[in-house]
Amino acid sequence: MPRVTAVEPQTLRLRLGPNRRFNIFLDGEFAFGADEDLVVEWRLIPGKVLDTPDVERLLFEAEVGKLMERMYRLFNIRQRSEKEVKDYLRNLSFKRKVKGQEEISEAAIALLINKLKQKGLLSDEQFAKAWVQSRRKTKNKGKIALKAELYQKGINRDLIEEVLEEESTPESEKQLAQQALMKKMKTWKSLPLLKFKKKSYEFLLRRGFEYEVVREVIENYLNKR
Repeated sequence: MPRVTAVEPQTLRLRLGPNRRFNIFLDGEFAFGADEDLVVEWRLIPGKVLDTPDVERLLFEAEVGKLMERMYRLFNIRQRSEKEVKDYLRNLSFKRKVKGQEEISEAAIALLINKLKQKGLLSDEQFAKAWVQSRRKTKNKGKIALKAELYQKGINRDLIEEVLEEESTPESEKQLAQQALMKKMKTWKSLPLLKFKKKSYEFLLRRGFEYEVVREVIENYLNKR
């Protein structure tokens, strides 16, 4: 049975995640790279004897560890939904297949998803809240648009409703629609009334605001002109 003969830290690598990585040698030959979590979990120290099933499992988990490095880079840009992570991995697997490389198994994807959740990196609820807050702040998006975007990200409909109820109120929707409309005033303020109303309705409805919110915001603005 193979024996662990050396566990050496990897030094020449781009650090993407919080864990150090190690080169694992079996019977004097390099076998695979492993992150710190895997080394600790399996107690990989020189002298440890492994049987064949252990080695096969270690190779599988080591591959998942490499994928975790990609996840750190991905999540460093922004949070992701579970569907986005799965889509990313399946797309990566397809690219590997095209190149004649080994594909990423569904078992590896499932294990990676579980590890991301355990580390607190992957949560559809946290993702949905962050997405709503960001899109409302930077894009002045209304509830209808946000519902559609979150659904495309794979978020459960009940969770979408729960998050939107928590993150928005009828009054905040009006304020947001008003802010979006005000940003257009520099170019629209000299338009004829009918053309202004048409553009305003179309613009705010495209932003995902409900019709009643749009109507009230536009009428309030016209009454104050």
